[in-house]
Amino acid sequence: MSNPSGPGSPARRGSFIARTRVPTETVRVIRNEATDDEETFEVVGHIQPDSGFFDVDTPIYEGDIVEVADPRKGPEGRERRLAQRVKVNHNAPARAQHTEVIWGTAPAARVAPVRRLTFENLHPQVQDAAGDLFADGHYESAVSEAFKSIEVRVRSITGLDKSGAPLMQETFKAAVPRLDVAGHEGHSGADEREGFLHIFRGAMIGIRNPGAHELFKPGDPQQALEYLGFASLLHRRIDAAEAKKGNTTAS
Repeated sequence: MSNPSGPGSPARRGSFIARTRVPTETVRVIRNEATDDEETFEVVGHIQPDSGFFDVDTPIYEGDIVEVADPRKGPEGRERRLAQRVKVNHNAPARAQHTEVIWGTAPAARVAPVRRLTFENLHPQVQDAAGDLFADGHYESAVSEAFKSIEVRVRSITGLDKSGAPLMQETFKAAVPRLDVAGHEGHSGADEREGFLHIFRGAMIGIRNPGAHELFKPGDPQQALEYLGFASLLHRRIDAAEAKKGNTTAS
């Protein structure tokens, strides 16, 4: 959102838009749409069918998408326009300096693509436990070691002399959990604790104990990666529980 006294605002003294006293509207600028670098902000300009005029220091560039009012679509209706050409007139006298944007046809709105699950984005504990095995094509062993790392980590944090499902039962029991994975308070938090208790126990019973070779077809990297993604999620819940435990101890 633009600052009321920043670039593009009629409230800024001496601005081209304020001096011309032409009808203005607030428009939304979208840069790098549907990418990790997407940013949006609002500026004020004089909008015409084929072009728009803004203060000279308005940060608008060729390729930006500009959403302007479209009364055909109701009070909140917007029309997308492409900043096809941007002409910055900064050599004129100060009172006449401005930026002119020539409109082009904007592409259809894009939605950011769903990020692909990749090994490099998994939790560091999963990478350490399964990285070499996965890289060498030993997918079943990679999955087995990833879930073993959860068991080892929980045992190390709690100091419990248990393993598998009994370890998870004692650690995440809903009444008085040794590691509280809940991110909410009240009834929602209670449901979260109970749900993740069963998830952790289920992971030990259904994945850790049978052995990964019984879970999926040998040599299937995609399915192995999905199991590793699940292990990564559990490690991140442990991260949050550890952080909460540390904050509680400190207070």
